[in-house]
Amino acid sequence: MSRRCLLRYLIAVLALLVSSCSEARDVLPVAENLQTDAQVARAQSLPIVLFFHSTTCPYCREVEDLYLRRLQRENLSRPQFLLRTVEIGQTQPLIVFDGTKTSPRAFAKEQGVSLVPHLRFLGPDGEALAPDLVGLTPRDFYGAYLESSISSAGEKLRKRAKQ
Repeated sequence: MSRRCLLRYLIAVLALLVSSCSEARDVLPVAENLQTDAQVARAQSLPIVLFFHSTTCPYCREVEDLYLRRLQRENLSRPQFLLRTVEIGQTQPLIVFDGTKTSPRAFAKEQGVSLVPHLRFLGPDGEALAPDLVGLTPRDFYGAYLESSISSAGEKLRKRAKQ
């Protein structure tokens, strides 16, 4: 192998490593303890956005890649919401708002979530603050609907905090 070929190979490998590290930082936070998340949300007057999804759902990946990752990156510098993902097929322990243990699968069922992608906008007590976004249509307006729902949920929480 010539030096030139070896150099190209090393550059390609480094590019793959850098892109995989970048993607690892963009992993969306997984719901593990909604009771603790609710305490954080209450203290900061932030709505909780639950993203119910499935690893086998191409529309879920599209919502994640096109909308949620960008919003989450922006949210890290100026928090507007608390995002948590709930993979509806998982069975690992999940602590819900009242402190009881369940699984993401059982929680999704209890919440009446059967179609994914499904975004739910909740207050710290688990109460709905904006209508759910279910599915991915229409794509032309999805980002606007998502941002509007987050904004509306945040406004409701701030109004409650002032009362």
